[in-house]
Amino acid sequence: MRGCIARKFAMFGLAATAALGALGTTTLPAAAATVRIQTTTPDAIPAWNTVATDTYRCVITGNYGWRWEGRCNVYSGRLRTITYCADGSYSTGLWIGARPEAWAVWGNCPGSTWTRVVFQWHS
Repeated sequence: MRGCIARKFAMFGLAATAALGALGTTTLPAAAATVRIQTTTPDAIPAWNTVATDTYRCVITGNYGWRWEGRCNVYSGRLRTITYCADGSYSTGLWIGARPEAWAVWGNCPGSTWTRVVFQWHS
């Protein structure tokens, strides 16, 4: 009986690990996908707070040193942000897709300041 329960837990653990691994992947879904990357920095925000292409438009609306906030309209494909921090850490936002309304986007650097934001888009 004990061996049967152990096998069930082991099987459940492998299935859960595989499912969570699939949810947490940040790789691009297709090797042939077009990838576009644009970057902005805190110094550029007052004069140049908009990053735009024919497939998306993002506006940074707030810069608090350790956090930035904005909104992005995605017209086609998918977009995510990667926020780099002065302490060497970074955070990656979730992929967001095309829709009529703008998405709220942000990046945090707890205990540090953000140094740049990368807007990564793929078809």
